[in-house]
Amino acid sequence: MSNEKLVLNLIFNDKAISQSQVVQRTGLKAPTVFRIFAKLEEAGFIQSCTDGAGGARTAAGGWESGKPRPERKGRRPHYYCIVPSSGYAVGVDFSSLAAAVIVVDFRNQLIHHDVAEFPKQPGRKDILNTIDAMIRDALEHAAVDPERLIGIGIAAPGVVDTVSGRVVEYARIIGLTGFPLKDHFESRYGVPVEVHNNASVIASGAYHYGAAREENSLLAVLVRSGVGGALVTDGRVFLNGTRTAIEVGRTAVRAESFEQLVTNGAVLESYVAEQPLLGRIQERYPVESWKEVEERLSRNELSTAVATELLYFATAVRNLGHIFHPEAVLLISRFRILSEVLSEAVRKALPQRRVIPMVYDPVQACYGATDMVFQQFFRLSSGSE
Repeated sequence: MSNEKLVLNLIFNDKAISQSQVVQRTGLKAPTVFRIFAKLEEAGFIQSCTDGAGGARTAAGGWESGKPRPERKGRRPHYYCIVPSSGYAVGVDFSSLAAAVIVVDFRNQLIHHDVAEFPKQPGRKDILNTIDAMIRDALEHAAVDPERLIGIGIAAPGVVDTVSGRVVEYARIIGLTGFPLKDHFESRYGVPVEVHNNASVIASGAYHYGAAREENSLLAVLVRSGVGGALVTDGRVFLNGTRTAIEVGRTAVRAESFEQLVTNGAVLESYVAEQPLLGRIQERYPVESWKEVEERLSRNELSTAVATELLYFATAVRNLGHIFHPEAVLLISRFRILSEVLSEAVRKALPQRRVIPMVYDPVQACYGATDMVFQQFFRLSSGSE
């Protein structure tokens, strides 16, 4: 199967490719490549294309037409492309605030999406039931044959063991700490489930297809109900010794005693997250929500209201910047004004780095989750044919 997946992955990434191009790029013998193409076509994964127009992934995860591939002199190459309905993947992103679900076809093109907000202080059971209902509803609306579902990717909040798919720690959803998300959803859908920290998933999507695709290394910080972080370098998400992503939110930014330090009483997300920041703003302005903040306040007014918190944030990101030395820093939040103010603060602390503000997009976040599914699907086995 390894050679078949190798060839299928090339067709998936190139949108259209000829057998001779596969021979040149893989080093496989021509009869082997012809046999693999025949098997993939018979299995319904690929089909003959009318031309060899190339394509490139867009920031949203879809494809856009490119320039026609150069043709050899003489006989015109015969191209093959993916059959979109040959497989489907589900992507999920959730936090204590909301959940988003998408379904994509085998070209990673969006065919259905849904978003649901949660009440305050949600419990694990209610959230998982909501996500399960959203997935089933999405598959039904997209008319997906269960036999064609190749996997589910989940971008989860908190500290996530990326191998076992277990949430190691997340206090904002009661009962989620220690919960095996991977096992839970695999038992319900009978397909492989990939689980990663949501900041890492969003950062990977921005690195490969979005605002940071020109960078070799990227430090990303997601400010939502908490503060998440990720480092992407040479196309891979950094994992520490416990197979989890970097923990930005638990970074200590001030402490008046060792007791406060040990009990996480002075960590970044205690000051720089949506709710503590909104509370600080409300001390100065009569606003009820972040939507009102965007509508009524200027960036200067917001920066002045949370000046101390911005200093804490910039200090933490500066320290991480000097530890990891990324080419760029990506600041993500659900609100443009917050992303821009956070970026301004970091630019002052790291003037030599490119700083990119980004507004959280639930669909793009879920695209990062479906990427995990396809990466696992195409992962080659140790053997070969």
